[in-house]
Amino acid sequence: MSSKTKKKKKSKWYNWQPKREFSERNQKLIDEMNARPRDYSIMEVLSKWRMITYAWIVFFPPYGLYRVWCSESNFRRSEKFVWTFMIICYVAYFLKLILFS
Repeated sequence: MSSKTKKKKKSKWYNWQPKREFSERNQKLIDEMNARPRDYSIMEVLSKWRMITYAWIVFFPPYGLYRVWCSESNFRRSEKFVWTFMIICYVAYFLKLILFS
């Protein structure tokens, strides 16, 4: 081996550039997004109502589904659809387990 050190080539995919300033329009959009209130805080997600609803979903899915869709519920529409689909899968698996065992 030669005693000369070989220079490593810089890879072409890595192109370091200094941090650029945002344009005025982009900075305005970023400020608007940061100023918006968040949809849910952790306390709302883990509220007493939701924790009880989660327990009903696990132990008695039909009543859990009722609690998800009732007017007092604070679940978002997308969450309601996801929970409904999960409960349908849960009940279908349970019925399959009972009927075909």
